[in-house]
Amino acid sequence: MELPFLDEEIAALKEKGRYRFLRRLSTPQDARITIEGKEVLNFSSNNYLGLANHPEVVAALADCAGRYGVGSGASRLISGHMDIHAELEEAMSRFKGSEGCLTFSAGYMANLGILSTLGGPDATIFSDEWNHASIVDGCRLSRARVEVYRHADVTHLEDLLRTSSSRRKIVVTDGVFSMDGDIAPLPDLVEVKDRYGAILVVDDAHAAGVLPPRGRGTADHFGLSGRVEILMGTFSKALGTYGAYLCSTRRMVEYFVNKCRPFIFNTGLPPAIAGATLASLGILTREPGRLKSLWENGRLFRREMEARGREAGSDTAIVPILVGADGDTMAVSQALFDRGVFVHGIRPPTVPEGTGRLRLTLMATHTADMVRTVAARIDEALRERGIGTNGAVAEKR
Repeated sequence: MELPFLDEEIAALKEKGRYRFLRRLSTPQDARITIEGKEVLNFSSNNYLGLANHPEVVAALADCAGRYGVGSGASRLISGHMDIHAELEEAMSRFKGSEGCLTFSAGYMANLGILSTLGGPDATIFSDEWNHASIVDGCRLSRARVEVYRHADVTHLEDLLRTSSSRRKIVVTDGVFSMDGDIAPLPDLVEVKDRYGAILVVDDAHAAGVLPPRGRGTADHFGLSGRVEILMGTFSKALGTYGAYLCSTRRMVEYFVNKCRPFIFNTGLPPAIAGATLASLGILTREPGRLKSLWENGRLFRREMEARGREAGSDTAIVPILVGADGDTMAVSQALFDRGVFVHGIRPPTVPEGTGRLRLTLMATHTADMVRTVAARIDEALRERGIGTNGAVAEKR
């Protein structure tokens, strides 16, 4: 059967410079990786604390696979709920300072589940315009009215809340925004949601394990533990494993166990992954030096870029280097790869038109020399492309 639309749409993507493809890695996620036979410095991983290949985490995975097997075999509500799942959820509750926790198979599934379960015809979801795609898609599936407020603009959010007549109001935001690395204005969001009786959902995917003082996420960072109704996060980034979680009250967890379709009709997280995540959580808790190293690397990178007259936005482990045009963005990314540095280029539709960027991510396991090297290589590649310190890099979306 011929499907001409496939060829047409792929050709259109290539013509626009937005064709995507997979690169094959033959090494674990680390500060150095090998991509299709070429060893490069890795500045495009969410493995912020370097735990994805930590020997203790690998050993815990192997041990739990030996004890429980590989797969959970069923939905958690049938026969797929194992001791190790309960242990992980109890540990996450303690870590996040919540009454209860529920795990999901992926962060994308968690956000689809949270928003589609809380939503409905009598609800309105108020979503930051820069929220992650999984939040956007969760809003679409929710059957709720969706109001998008300007990025981090609490005044705009309050205007929308004030005029809403919905019985159920849900405010949702990334804790740390995945493409720009900025932190949500949580104190103001908490104040406004309390004033209007809204449920606040915070996606801590890029905040847990990253934000000081303890790596416990956005609420802990601002001293607001217990003030956010739902804290969602992932195990696949700073903790280096896979899966996601929802932390909230026991009653909220009970509600999701009974109402959340992406939880009810999905096979439980593989038990070996649950065991590996418990090990990662233990390392994060007892080795605060990893978080300190991550932030030291961030400060060093920003100093190196500023010394070259370039802006390095954000104060977190995600650092956007704005370039502008799609062609320039991907050319600079390729030039860096040719120089032995992997910094991925991000284009629309992931980011708005004209805001193509290098999305650099730092890791605790980067050495100071690696950080200095990537700053120098970025500056060289931008200059070769004719992008000066006062060019597109300085423009924010």
